[in-house]
Amino acid sequence: MKNVSFQYQTELNFSSPAMKHRFLLKILPPSNDRQKIKHLTWLIEPEAMIWQTFDGFGNDALSGFIDSTHTYFRFGIVGIAQVSCEPYAECNQKTGVLLYNTELTRPGDTLINFYNEVKKSAPADILKRIQHFSSAVNKCLRYERGITESSTTAQSAFDCGAGVCQDYAHILLALLRMDKIPCRYIAGLASDYGETHAWVEAQISKEKFCGIDPTRDKLIDENYIALSWGRDFNDCSVERGVFKGICRGTQTIKLKMEVSQ
Repeated sequence: MKNVSFQYQTELNFSSPAMKHRFLLKILPPSNDRQKIKHLTWLIEPEAMIWQTFDGFGNDALSGFIDSTHTYFRFGIVGIAQVSCEPYAECNQKTGVLLYNTELTRPGDTLINFYNEVKKSAPADILKRIQHFSSAVNKCLRYERGITESSTTAQSAFDCGAGVCQDYAHILLALLRMDKIPCRYIAGLASDYGETHAWVEAQISKEKFCGIDPTRDKLIDENYIALSWGRDFNDCSVERGVFKGICRGTQTIKLKMEVSQ
């Protein structure tokens, strides 16, 4: 285990005032066998009514309401954790739902054909098999911002041949689920990514999941802190909200992580 200090903040600045702002934030990292949260504080501005809640996957969340007129919305966390150098997480929840593709990960013909081709050379060992599929995703996709958005499906990103971390994760989820391997989408922080990141955890035994990052084609390590998990991006979105007002927002994200012994 290594000590990891982390600071994460997102700020939205609105082009004109907003009000009656309702939001849901999934920014509270869980404490488990892979990451033990030793200290955590959170920030939400402007002043809001806050309720701490959880979703159907057990993710802690902050639900809130800002009644007053405001031109910005800022939220973040500061904390310290002990994080394992190993990629394994305890499998202590039912995994049946993780075998089925969602609207975001459901494969079409070209992705099914890709899976059928890749599996021909896939090793039998479960961990090596997962790494094999991750490498295939990493090679078939080009990392490029602005090509996709949060609603882009795995099939669309695959056909486009470019995307960001959530697209890499969605395509890998699609492949693993076609291969009957339970797997889940992880939203979290990575020390050298500069903003929220996405990767995959796949079940390798009755007791364990293994975390793998298809964007970098590597197993996760102490440089990763999970915030939430689910079937796809829609289950794990860091921030969702609605408000009254005719305005557009610009987003700024700050992330700092330091790993020490």
